[in-house]
Amino acid sequence: MRRLHPALVLLSFGAGAADAFAFLALNGTFTANMTGNLVLAAMFTKPGFEKTFICAVVAIAVFAVVLYSGFRLTKGSGHGPDSPRYVMTVLLIPSLVAQLVVIVVWLFIWKDAPLAVVCVVIAFSAAALALQTVAAKKLSDVDGITTTYVTGTLTTTMQALAERKDSGQGMRVLSILALPAGAVAATALYQLAGWCGPMLPFVVTAVATLVAFSARPAASPSSGAPQAEAPSPRGAPGV
Repeated sequence: MRRLHPALVLLSFGAGAADAFAFLALNGTFTANMTGNLVLAAMFTKPGFEKTFICAVVAIAVFAVVLYSGFRLTKGSGHGPDSPRYVMTVLLIPSLVAQLVVIVVWLFIWKDAPLAVVCVVIAFSAAALALQTVAAKKLSDVDGITTTYVTGTLTTTMQALAERKDSGQGMRVLSILALPAGAVAATALYQLAGWCGPMLPFVVTAVATLVAFSARPAASPSSGAPQAEAPSPRGAPGV
């Protein structure tokens, strides 16, 4: 599983990029940070609250449904040598497809997009990030790693620091730092060329998927390793 760590860090970077793009371009809505959306949906005195409420509810609903579907689809796949590849196939590849839809739609409507189309973009982006969240939970061997939000990761990191536990700390810190780094990169890209805003999350997720697929699982005992001879039954003559 350690071979998958670079892919998880890249997914954190991509999640930060996706959330920054969504907040800047999609009516101040998040597509990975559902805590933020819950707060936005309750801020009824905010200017333009009606639009914000609709967009936030769409993101939350789609994220929750796809999250549930992703966990159901991979239920029990935590066992067996081929399960990581199965998880990546059914989660990361569909996530890439959803992000590609976001890019295609955005290229046509990135100026003066109607609310209905913005909600479609939000829905596909939230679906992509939900699938990545499930993939990270299934593939990570480090406690507390969440690539689409860092509150849980930060909590686990501080708990481990307070209890003097070093296991997985480096990976958790990298995941935390990667998310704002992705947000900075996406903000700069959106400022330079708004039309290519959703391309960075797609490219990073594509690289993460390639890295994950290229990470070979550890060799199983039957793959070329010499097997110990089974002991003879007690009392049986030696061979």
